[in-house]
Amino acid sequence: MPLQKLGHLRDDLVETSPFVYRGELLLLESVRPTMEDNARGGRHYLRIRRLADGTRDVRDGDELMESEILTEFADDFTFAAPFVRDDEVFVYASRRDAEENVLDEIHLFRSDDLQTWQSQLAVKGEDERLFNCSVCHDGERYVMALESDFGPWPNFTIKFVVSDDLLEWEVLPIEEAVLGTDRYAACPSIRFHDGRYYVWYLEHAGPWWFETWLTRSEDLLHWENSPQNPVLRPGMGEDINNSDIDFCEFRGEVVVYYSWGSQKGDEHLAHARYTGTLSEWIAESYPRG
Repeated sequence: MPLQKLGHLRDDLVETSPFVYRGELLLLESVRPTMEDNARGGRHYLRIRRLADGTRDVRDGDELMESEILTEFADDFTFAAPFVRDDEVFVYASRRDAEENVLDEIHLFRSDDLQTWQSQLAVKGEDERLFNCSVCHDGERYVMALESDFGPWPNFTIKFVVSDDLLEWEVLPIEEAVLGTDRYAACPSIRFHDGRYYVWYLEHAGPWWFETWLTRSEDLLHWENSPQNPVLRPGMGEDINNSDIDFCEFRGEVVVYYSWGSQKGDEHLAHARYTGTLSEWIAESYPRG
């Protein structure tokens, strides 16, 4: 079955990630300067909410705004993504300078109580800017998918970075691991399942039309698109874009957050769900196995 779109939640919020921590459903938000509830004087920063009472997704935008804010941190950081290991939360985010430029750095913020955060540089780019990222574990190592404006290819390209401990990261050579040398490939969300890497990403699918697609690989270099693409495409009232998908499995369903809008600054937050497990969603996306 396709994703069930549940509707608009709020304006001016794009990069969000639902995740589960200590049994509760939370939401990581990359707060923008233009948001009415920006509490840091118009700076970029990160915050985490408990969605509803932590046992379910919110029903609407009012309930989202009423959801308790648990923590605010990381001034001047954006494009954040969470990863949970045991009782510790790892948040990876891009840094902006005083002129609002996105830099070639991904920093790590980690905490075991959501109040006190340790930080360090995780990834340093070269001749590029680093944007959205996402992390999974493949059973042996941690793998980060990383949106970059690197090189001679169309913006954007997805590069891959690996780690044994979530702290120190090594960028894989593009000869060994890359997605998007022949296409626009942005906003990755990566998962590992049954021996393959799955990446949900933003595809520039028309003259000015943007959809979320799914592709998979055994080696991070050779990719097979889902025959069921697109995963998300703009519906009525969603302009020309469905982007920035992120999701988590919670109580037998997949909770999905995404952005819609114009890709020219008019951006909005919405949510959806898959009524089934992540494994079932992947199997449905590749019906021939």
